[in-house]
Amino acid sequence: MAKKTRIEDIDSEAVINSFRLDDTSIPPEARSTDGNATSPPPKEAIQEAVFPPASHSKEEPERRRRNSKPEKPDYDTVFICGSNVTARLGKQVYIRKEYHDRIQKMLHVIGGNEVTIAAFLDNVLTHHFTLFQDEIAESFKRHMESYNL
Repeated sequence: MAKKTRIEDIDSEAVINSFRLDDTSIPPEARSTDGNATSPPPKEAIQEAVFPPASHSKEEPERRRRNSKPEKPDYDTVFICGSNVTARLGKQVYIRKEYHDRIQKMLHVIGGNEVTIAAFLDNVLTHHFTLFQDEIAESFKRHMESYNL
């Protein structure tokens, strides 16, 4: 026969936090196991960790530094990164099933299931609008002129 559990003996905070550990929609600082949110590290520490100061050796000719192309960011840093948008705050859109499956597999393998499909699509659209903003504005202007008869 099963033992009866008293409601008073259940640690509700522990139960809630056990679900928070795996939920990527909750910010990491809110996923602590002790019930208290940890404070995020200062921005200076984050920038130093992400972008260590570039040091050029004095032996490298200055001419070479001026002629070198700026480093192209890789795919992971541009697209497979977190976004400040959450799916429940955005609008619902429909995509082809094969694209959904492909993106989901990519994010699982490359992103380690840390990036949501909504965040990935937000990053892709941000990059697209940044890259083509002049062409979009020109096309918009052309089409608006055609309506002014």
